[in-house]
Amino acid sequence: MKTRSLICFISLVLMSSVFAQPNNDNSSAAVTETLTKYAAAVQGKNLAEVEKYVVATEAFSMFEGSHINWGWVDYRDHHLGPELKEFKEIQYSFSDIKTRVSGNMAYATLKSHIAVKMESREVEGESLATAILIKTADGWKIQHMHTSRIPPKKPEEKK
Repeated sequence: MKTRSLICFISLVLMSSVFAQPNNDNSSAAVTETLTKYAAAVQGKNLAEVEKYVVATEAFSMFEGSHINWGWVDYRDHHLGPELKEFKEIQYSFSDIKTRVSGNMAYATLKSHIAVKMESREVEGESLATAILIKTADGWKIQHMHTSRIPPKKPEEKK
C-alpha cells in the first residue's frame, strides 16, 4: 500500500510540474490570436474563414448550453451555418481571454458577447466559455468549445 501511495504521489508531483510551467508567451499570444480571429470570422459570417481556426474533422466538438455538436461538419451545417444565414447583423467578440499552454495543447477561459438582429427579433447576451486548442502544422486550432450563457440581470440587479 505504501508503494502505491508513493507512486501516486510521485505521479502527481510530475504532472503538476508539467502544468505549473509558465506559459510560453509566444504560444499564449498565438492561442489568443486564434480565438480572436475565430470570433472575427464568426462576426464576418464567413464559414470558410471560421474553418481556418478549428480542427475541421470529426474530432471537433461544440457544447453550447444544452446543444451538442460532434464534428465540424455537424456544427457547420446544422448549427453555425444556419444561424449565420438567419442573422441580418451580428456583433460577436471574446474578452477576458486567459490561456494555459502545455506542449501542443492549450486551453483558454473567456467571455463571449453576441448581439444579433434577425428578421423578427434582436438578441443580445454573454457567455462564459472554455476552449481547448491543439497545435498543428498550421498553427493553433480549436478542437473543443463549451459555452454557458450568463443569465441576463433582473431589473433590480442592474442598479
